[in-house]
Amino acid sequence: MKRKLEILLIYSTALIQGLTLVIVPAASSVLTDPQTFGFSESAYGALFVPQVIMAILGALLGPGFSRRRGMKAVYQSGLLFNICAMILIGASELFLDNQSVAYLFVLLGTTAVGAGFGSTLPMINVYAERIFPENSASALTGLHTLLGTGTALAPLIVAVLVKQIGWWLLPVSALLILIIIFGGTFYLPLKGEKTGRKVAPVISDKRGFYQAGVWLFIAITILYGYCETIFANWAIIFLNKEKFLQPPQASYALAAFWAMVTAGRLLVSLLSVWISARLVYRILPLMMAAALWAVTLVGSDISGVLSFGFAGLACSAFFPLSFSFAQTRFASISETVSGSLMASYMLGYGAASYGIGKVLELKRY
Repeated sequence: MKRKLEILLIYSTALIQGLTLVIVPAASSVLTDPQTFGFSESAYGALFVPQVIMAILGALLGPGFSRRRGMKAVYQSGLLFNICAMILIGASELFLDNQSVAYLFVLLGTTAVGAGFGSTLPMINVYAERIFPENSASALTGLHTLLGTGTALAPLIVAVLVKQIGWWLLPVSALLILIIIFGGTFYLPLKGEKTGRKVAPVISDKRGFYQAGVWLFIAITILYGYCETIFANWAIIFLNKEKFLQPPQASYALAAFWAMVTAGRLLVSLLSVWISARLVYRILPLMMAAALWAVTLVGSDISGVLSFGFAGLACSAFFPLSFSFAQTRFASISETVSGSLMASYMLGYGAASYGIGKVLELKRY
């Protein structure tokens, strides 16, 4: 019974982690609206700098802490950071009359989101892999499917809440769910022990981290993080200010991106019996390149949804498959490899988040 509850807890964490990660990008139209928060595009892009730094630190330091304190302690720390983030981001709504204070709250919130994401995701990746050691690729793809579901829900929820109540209800709701999950960690053992047939690691020495294969995965993940963030963090602003779509329609395009990320991951997980995961892994980068070109041709609400939906499908399974192949190849140092790939992803994420903001600022001049 407790094992089933552990599975539920770990996979529920993926869902809510996806939601918390994209709350700020989903609310970008609110944050940059002169009638509400009024942040400039460069100020908006700068919000993600401390998030990236903290996510990288969390991902790199987490494996060391997990060896000394245990995976559960790092996992709980990540949940606490996420709880603090939702409090700070939600509270920013109280300071609309003071832009500097509101910006500080959102900035501190994104910083905490980074620490939570960097600490939590590598741990739940390893938990999922060890709970289902004989089918780790499907286990990780399923985990990232729920992560993608959370990211797809955020822009849709914000689009509805802005009209009905207020976007602040999303971080408040996420806060309540995180508190429940955090409470559950005290009831369950969460030892992270492997079950079922043991799989012999291909690399059995910690020096394996310095092998070229690890650095190749790191480089690939940096590039992936950059490409995904171009779509994810800048979709609403790009479609609204460059393609002149209204914010609700731009939100639907972003939701389509994350929905197709989720659907693609689920599809790959289901078809993995018949289609080689390695083949899919080689095809997806070509699709991403085509998607980057396709979004430049957007001219209507429908084309925006379709192009960003295709981009989501192109990105879908690449990230979880990177984790799966790397952690299987370097099984004896899976926590370290998982943390390193998480840090690499956030490095690409930060480069796109901040860099594009500066480019747009220069373009205005």
